[in-house]
Amino acid sequence: MDVVIEGNAFINGKIKKCCIGIEEGKIVSIKKVLHGKKHYDCGNILLFPAAIDVHVHFRDPGMTEKEDFFTGTRAAAYGGISCVFDMPNTYPSAVRKEYVERKVRIARKKACVDFAFYGGIGKGSNVLALAKICKAFKIYLSKSNEIFVSTEKLRDVLRRVKKTGKILAIHAENEKCLIKKKAYNLVEYEKNRPVKCEILAIHHILKSNEGINVPIHICHVSSFEGIKIAYKKASLGVTPHHMLLSTSSFFPFPAMGKVNPPLRSENERKKIFNAVKNGMVSIIESDHAPHLMEEKKEFHYAPPGMPGVDTMLPLLLFMVKKEKISLSLIHSLLCEAPASIFSLKKGKIEVGRDADILAIDFKEKKIVPHSKCKWSCYEGWKGVYPFHFWLRGERIIEEGEFTGIEGIGKMVP
Repeated sequence: MDVVIEGNAFINGKIKKCCIGIEEGKIVSIKKVLHGKKHYDCGNILLFPAAIDVHVHFRDPGMTEKEDFFTGTRAAAYGGISCVFDMPNTYPSAVRKEYVERKVRIARKKACVDFAFYGGIGKGSNVLALAKICKAFKIYLSKSNEIFVSTEKLRDVLRRVKKTGKILAIHAENEKCLIKKKAYNLVEYEKNRPVKCEILAIHHILKSNEGINVPIHICHVSSFEGIKIAYKKASLGVTPHHMLLSTSSFFPFPAMGKVNPPLRSENERKKIFNAVKNGMVSIIESDHAPHLMEEKKEFHYAPPGMPGVDTMLPLLLFMVKKEKISLSLIHSLLCEAPASIFSLKKGKIEVGRDADILAIDFKEKKIVPHSKCKWSCYEGWKGVYPFHFWLRGERIIEEGEFTGIEGIGKMVP
């Protein structure tokens, strides 16, 4: 046995004292007693599968002053994330096979955790060619970038994606519904992108997919009504910021909270949080979208997005500690469901899976930013960080400090 990790492991919804045997990065045995070349005895510390973040923007290539694949995946490692799915809106946008291949080359040199890529579908995109290298596809129903697809063309895109067998992730805001007015604060910004734009988009997605039946993932749903409409009809993602922040939240610069879709009212936030607790959501995803603080100082001109890959799991583990949410639900939303929906051999402590394992001591710490952008909306909040982190049996976090190296991350099949 190459590596043995001993502790209280979360297996099939229960905590079990055991040894986890690892060979060539895979879990090969789970028994009371095992012996290996390396043996890590974690005592009574919880052993938990590393999380998966299916929605990040690592800005590489084209905007590496904000984030790059090394700093982004290192931040992910601090946050207990073993695998990230990078979105296509980099420069150039990953709408062609050669552009995705360039991102793969960059990631293979820099990545500290495992990774996959979305292919964007824009004008002239060869979907079948992209499918050979991307894990899933992404489109926007709002004109945020060149990966925009109009509602009139959505059904055609669904037919093209159907031929690949891949998942289609969709940013669900109806372009025709959005109000093109200047906004100078979060309340005004939310009024320009009201809930009804999300509702219209989700209705149209579900209607357009009738008879085609592409596996759909609706990204960052920001309303309870949106969750209700798509519940059990599509995979649904919700972000920590839509669960925990609202237009009433305080930010040193209000534009730190400027995101698409926007933060909603405090009442809506509570409804979203309760929907997550009640099992109505498939996945929690960070939508990690870092920008420089200098860009966030003037609200109207500030680009939308906030960092979050490094804080998602620590914030939620702190809520587990405070009994506001269950450990089993976190396991489902951040580990098991993402692995199942996106066909990954990760997300569970189980023979045959990747040995991506966290040791969690549940000691609370103040949230600090680990992204290259050097800020977080949650700075000063309390979180629970991984004490140790093994990526495919290699320790990359030791006693809370990063010990990994560039290039250890692999592209997932």
